[in-house]
Amino acid sequence: MPRNILAVPPKRTPSISSALTTAIRNYISENYTDTHPDAFSNDLREFVRLRDQINTPEVHVSGIQPLLRYHAQLVFFSTKFPANINLSFPWSLSFPPSLPSWTTTISGAMEATKSAEAGTASGISYATSDSVAHPDLAFERANLLFSLAALYSALGCAESRAENESIKRATAWFQNAAGVLQHIIDHLVEPTRHLSPPSADLNPRLLSCVRDLMLAQAQECFWQKAVMDRLKDATIAKLAAKVADYYASALQAVTEAPASDDSTKPDPADTAKLTLPSGWANHLTVKRWHFAAAAQYRKACDDLAANRYGDELGRLHVAEQNVKKALDSAKRGVSNAITSDLESLQAILKNNVARATRDNDLIYLEAVTPAAQLSPIQPAAMVKPVVPAEVAQPIAHLRDAAAGGSRSAYGRPLFAELVPYGVHLAISIYDDRKDSLVRDAIASKRDELDAIATSTLQSLNLPGSLQALEQPMGLPPSLLRKHEEVVAEGGLERLQRIAHDVARIAATDRDTLAEALALIEHEEREDESVRSSFGEQSGWARQSSAEVNAELKAQAAEYHGTLMKAAASDDIVRRKLEDWEDLIGVLGGNVVGLEAFVPSSNPNLSTGAGARGSDEQVTAVRALREQLEHLDDLLDSRSACVTEAKSLAASDDIRPLVLREAASLSTNISGTSEVSAADFEELFDQQLRKYSRYTSDLSHSSAQQETLLKRIEECNAAFVNARRSDATIQRREKALQNLDSAYVKYRELSSNLVEGLEFYNGLAKILSGYRDGVKEWARARQVDLHWLVHQMGRMSVEQQQHEAPQAPLAQPQQIQSSPARQTRSKTRTSQQQHQQQEPPASPLQQQPPPPQWGAMPPGAKIQFRD
Repeated sequence: MPRNILAVPPKRTPSISSALTTAIRNYISENYTDTHPDAFSNDLREFVRLRDQINTPEVHVSGIQPLLRYHAQLVFFSTKFPANINLSFPWSLSFPPSLPSWTTTISGAMEATKSAEAGTASGISYATSDSVAHPDLAFERANLLFSLAALYSALGCAESRAENESIKRATAWFQNAAGVLQHIIDHLVEPTRHLSPPSADLNPRLLSCVRDLMLAQAQECFWQKAVMDRLKDATIAKLAAKVADYYASALQAVTEAPASDDSTKPDPADTAKLTLPSGWANHLTVKRWHFAAAAQYRKACDDLAANRYGDELGRLHVAEQNVKKALDSAKRGVSNAITSDLESLQAILKNNVARATRDNDLIYLEAVTPAAQLSPIQPAAMVKPVVPAEVAQPIAHLRDAAAGGSRSAYGRPLFAELVPYGVHLAISIYDDRKDSLVRDAIASKRDELDAIATSTLQSLNLPGSLQALEQPMGLPPSLLRKHEEVVAEGGLERLQRIAHDVARIAATDRDTLAEALALIEHEEREDESVRSSFGEQSGWARQSSAEVNAELKAQAAEYHGTLMKAAASDDIVRRKLEDWEDLIGVLGGNVVGLEAFVPSSNPNLSTGAGARGSDEQVTAVRALREQLEHLDDLLDSRSACVTEAKSLAASDDIRPLVLREAASLSTNISGTSEVSAADFEELFDQQLRKYSRYTSDLSHSSAQQETLLKRIEECNAAFVNARRSDATIQRREKALQNLDSAYVKYRELSSNLVEGLEFYNGLAKILSGYRDGVKEWARARQVDLHWLVHQMGRMSVEQQQHEAPQAPLAQPQQIQSSPARQTRSKTRTSQQQHQQQEPPASPLQQQPPPPQWGAMPPGAKIQFRD
């Protein structure tokens, strides 16, 4: 088998069957309340089996189908689930970066420790010296396609290319490899660009390099077939020139960073140094000049046939120069097959130069054409990136049987019955908009109008003054209804109990935030202490905690501000409860106490039969009572409007309509495009219009109330002028009015306290998640710290042994008195003092102290440079 072409190094991925199963089941359980993970047991088992088949693809044609089948299911899977399902997908690197210094080695060792401890099920990103893992489906898909491209390239290299059919197959394999790499560049580089740590294999420049290499080798196959078929020299020259161009483009992609606009900051991936396998750069260089020389030689043969003897000699000289450049690069890491071809071409050129020079000197006597004046050879591209249909449109191949046997069939789509993630998100967005509309535009508007009506009546001392005159003795029926309602709900004791719960959960939230801050501060003190013990010149390869935890502290400050604002609101509600607890206690007490609180008046003052003033009073009372009844009817109609809107919202299920619309969109979307929530905006607007009649009714009710309140003010003025009262009636009037206001305050306080309880309960979940995240961050920082300290100790000993290999070992007392030792002792003493002063706020702080940093066997001597 000729070894003058290159194959992309294969990728590997370990089996993550158990973690993948758990992650999918957990996501379905947490995000799809209308189904159970057991309903998809068969789909889940098949999906895991498909991934296990692609761990290490076999270099055989049969290895293609498992990759394409899993890719099709993975693309469909991405329409049902988000990019991050809390599972890391580890993949080996085909082009691992070089390790220029010991700090990189330490970093790799630390990341390897992290990954070994956390595992793929942790859903964290990590990188080792030869692998990268990310919890991202786009990352999984990009690496899967890269593995497919590597397999295509290996199949192309496996062809003997001794006959035409083998050359055709090799050409097709290399074009497919280039097409898959181009597909990654077009569709998956951008979704994975934000991932950190980055994967060297997904660097767009590296992908372009490998793509052009595959195209060069495909074009080389076509050139080889043209040579075997004895095509014209001019044609072969054009084919060879394009081969040289492809190799030059591949080499340029990794050796030259693209030019960027000075006004924009270049992406690190565009300027990063790329690492190719040993010998690849020389291979590309040799191939470039080899085919440049071959193109000039073939064009020289064409010039000879056309009697252009000066051009012939000029091109032969250029070809000799190109061969020399190729041979200079071929001395390092290039196969013998390539070197042999170059030497053969060099011998041919030498003979032709001697022959052409002799003939021209004796016969033609033409001036040799300089290289700059030679007409350029127009390259002829006969290959291009070919994206397999199974890669370009994977979902179209998900069916049980091929249509007419013309296309592949990869089985039914797995998790097809599960609502797609985009659809699920769309349903959630509609539900949020619907609830917000009912809550803010309808219920809140009702509450605002009711508050205006209540405050207006209270300013007019209504309905207390009217009830005191109409019913001078006993308790009015409206008051008894309010009393029964308050008693049924628990009255003052209920409000005090909720207020106590609010205060308790608020204190718990503050403690949770304080615990998280204590963890951050403890880790920062530990980092500063260790950093100071090693000094600034020790090559400490880690960012300080003050730089790393800035975002965590900013988030904590935001939570603290939220708690302070909530505490101010709580204080207002608490003072309001203290001001009204006596009256609410009376309203929610027994009937005897209620009757004792409301004094009876002289019934004769309310009748006054036969008097003219009494007739005016009766007329005024009736007019006022009529307007108040109209207002009560208006309040009841608004309450019914809100109740009806809430009932409609509770039964408003947009799921069938969204699923129907999603199915229609899927038939119009080709390739791997996903159905997103933005595709349903028109449907949302159409469905939300059904709530417009409730907002319209409230607007009409607002206008009616404004007119009605003006009439009530006029009728109340006439009532005040016509009524006859004494001190007893005034006391009864004030008592009734106070109890009516107490009922309004009871309702207001009940709403405020329940909202506060819900707020703090929701914030408790957020703060618990934040604290757990801080714990994980602090634990990871501790792992980094221990690794770095251990490696610093090792490097210091190795440096000491290198500088003074014959120095005698220090005595124990010398070690005790060394400055570095004293510094570390002070550091440990300082840390112990901090630990004694601080309460054990978290499990992390209760962990045993770390081992002695940089501890070495007895007799060793550690020195640190200033």
